[in-house]
Amino acid sequence: MIVPRPGRPFGVSLAIFVSVLLFSIVPLLQVGLILSVRQHFLNMDFQGSGLDMIAIGGDLLGVPESSLILQTALSLVFLLIAVFAWRGKPPLIRFVVMAAVIALTAIKLVSILAPLFIPQSPQIGASSADGLISSLGIGQFIIELLVLLYVVWYMNRGPARAFYRGYYLTESTDPAVQP
Repeated sequence: MIVPRPGRPFGVSLAIFVSVLLFSIVPLLQVGLILSVRQHFLNMDFQGSGLDMIAIGGDLLGVPESSLILQTALSLVFLLIAVFAWRGKPPLIRFVVMAAVIALTAIKLVSILAPLFIPQSPQIGASSADGLISSLGIGQFIIELLVLLYVVWYMNRGPARAFYRGYYLTESTDPAVQP
């Protein structure tokens, strides 16, 4: 008797979709926006416009290049993990997805808490947008934490385990195993 392979539960599809959106698409959009703004300011032509450049060589956005490369790499690696999780193979990908979501949420927590413990230089200054940016970061972390809880919870449920295992468990007829 051929037992059909379990289909992908809706909860697994939802967990993968939301985590890809949060850990791949949004970070890649952030990197794209930063690079777009940088390119815009690099292409500004002040010759013949009557305007003078007020600063040369400064970093307008304050985001280091290494940070953008790391964010892009993490996003693309998570996207690759999500493709394997969508297929359901190899069976251990369920644990890899949970570990990746936990690691990315921990990285976000560290990026939020790091500025609290590292004193800023008075030369850098502060702006009125600092409070707004930290509030948005905390809001994004709360959403990531909720997604983390959902992914870990659902990936450990029976339907998700059966999907990644590739078969349903059968009930034992052995009376010693019965409760």
